[in-house]
Amino acid sequence: MDNAKHHFLDTFFYPESVAVIGAGRSPDTLNFNLVSNLVNLKFVGRIYPVNPNAEEILGLKAYPDLRSIEADIDLAVVAVPATKTLEAVRDCVAKKVKCLTLVPGGFSEIGEDGKKSQNEILALLREHKIRAIGPNTLSPINSRNNLVISFSRVEKLPQGKLSFIFQSGLYEPRLGWLLSDFHLRLSKLIDLGNKMDINEVDVLEYLSRDSETGCIAVHLESIAGDPRDFIQLLKSTTKEKPVVVLKSGRTEEGARAASSHTGAIIRSSDAVVEAALRQSGAIRAQGLDDFFDLAKVFEYLPPLKKNRISVATGSGGEGVIATDLCRTNGFTMAQLSTQTKTKLRSVFPPWDIRVNPLDVGVCSQFNWGTNIRSIFLEAIADDRDVDCLALSLDWLAGASINPDEFVGPFCELIRRGKPVVTWITDPGMGKELVEQLELSRIPVYTSAERAIRSLAALYRYHRLKNTN
Repeated sequence: MDNAKHHFLDTFFYPESVAVIGAGRSPDTLNFNLVSNLVNLKFVGRIYPVNPNAEEILGLKAYPDLRSIEADIDLAVVAVPATKTLEAVRDCVAKKVKCLTLVPGGFSEIGEDGKKSQNEILALLREHKIRAIGPNTLSPINSRNNLVISFSRVEKLPQGKLSFIFQSGLYEPRLGWLLSDFHLRLSKLIDLGNKMDINEVDVLEYLSRDSETGCIAVHLESIAGDPRDFIQLLKSTTKEKPVVVLKSGRTEEGARAASSHTGAIIRSSDAVVEAALRQSGAIRAQGLDDFFDLAKVFEYLPPLKKNRISVATGSGGEGVIATDLCRTNGFTMAQLSTQTKTKLRSVFPPWDIRVNPLDVGVCSQFNWGTNIRSIFLEAIADDRDVDCLALSLDWLAGASINPDEFVGPFCELIRRGKPVVTWITDPGMGKELVEQLELSRIPVYTSAERAIRSLAALYRYHRLKNTN
C-alpha cells in the first residue's frame, strides 16, 4: 500500500469513478478530450459523461445531469461556463460527490465580481466538506491508473517517478511534447489554478509521502498556504527527494501579470523567496527551459556525489567552451588514469592532444572507420578517477549509426554509477539516436550550457543532501 494513502488528495489521484460535467460530444471541442483521454488511455475506473444533448459519447452512456447517474461519484470534473458553475457544484453537493476539479476561468482572476462568485462556491463546498482544485484549472494526471484530465489529446502516458505541481496551465499546450518528444515519464501532475481551496502546501505534503514520486517539480506564482509551512515542508522533503521550483512573478510587473490570470496574491519579495528556497535545499529554476531541463536530469539520472568530470566534443573550440562551463558550474576536470590515457592515445592524430576535454573530431579525421566513441566510453567507464561525463553528439549528426549498438556503452556508464549528459544542437538530425538514448534514460539537451548546468544541479543537490 502506498504511504500517501488516506490523505484526502488520494481520492483525486485514485478515483474509482469520474463524472465529466460538460463533456464534449464533438472531436472539434476541447471538452471532448476530457472524456476521450480517459477512454483512449484506458483509465482504471468508471467514466460518466454528462451532456444533456447527447445520448452517447465514445461508446459511453451520456447523462443529462449529474443526479441521473445511478452510481456514486468520487471525482467530478466541472467543465461548464463560469456562469453555470455554481449550479453544477450544487448538483455535486446533492449527489454527495467526494471531490471536484473546477475547470472554468472567470473567477478571482477577473476581479471582485469573479472573486465573489468564487467565494460563494467555496462556502458551499466547505459547508459540505467537499474538496476542490481550481477553479481555472485542468488536472489531475496519474500515470498509475491512466487518469488524465486535459484539453490536450494525450497519446501516451509513460509511467515514471516525476511529479509536477503547477499553478497555471502553462504545461497544458506542452503536455504532448513533454511526454513524447521531451521523453519525460510522469508519476502525477496537478494544476492548482486559482487555489481557492487546495494549495501548494497540501500537494507538497502529499507528494513528499508518495512512494511513487521520486522527484517533484513545482511551478509557483504565489504561495496561498502558510509560507512557513511550505518552506518547512520543502526542508523535510528535500532530505528524501529533490524538489525543483520555478517561482514566476519575480518582478513587480510579473506579479501583476500573475494576479491578472490566476488571482494570485504575491506575499514575498523575490529576494526573500530566493533565500528561503536556498535554505530549504530546493533547486530553483531560472526559467521555463531550465525548469523542464532540471526535471529531466533528476528523473533520468542516478545520484552524483563527486564532481570529477570528463568531456568529449566534436571540436577543440567546443571543448574549451565546455571546459569553461564545467569549471563555472562547480566541476573539476578529471585527471584521467594512465591506463585511460593509453587507451585514448590509440585513436589520437599523429600528434599529442589533450585527453580531457577530448577532441573527438580531430581523432576521427585520422582514424576513419574506428569506433572512437566506444573506445572513449569504455575507457571512461573503467576509470575510477572519473565521476561523470559530458559529451557532444554533434559530430555524429547525419552519420550512419546503429542506435542499439550506440546506446550500450552509455548504459554501462550509468550501471557503474557515472551519470552522463549529452547534447546535440539540432536534435532533428539524429532523432532516432536521441530517442534511443532517452528511452535508456540518457538525457539529450540542445546545448552544452543546458546539459552541463543540469548535471551541476544534480551534483549540488546530492552534495548538500549528504552534508546535511
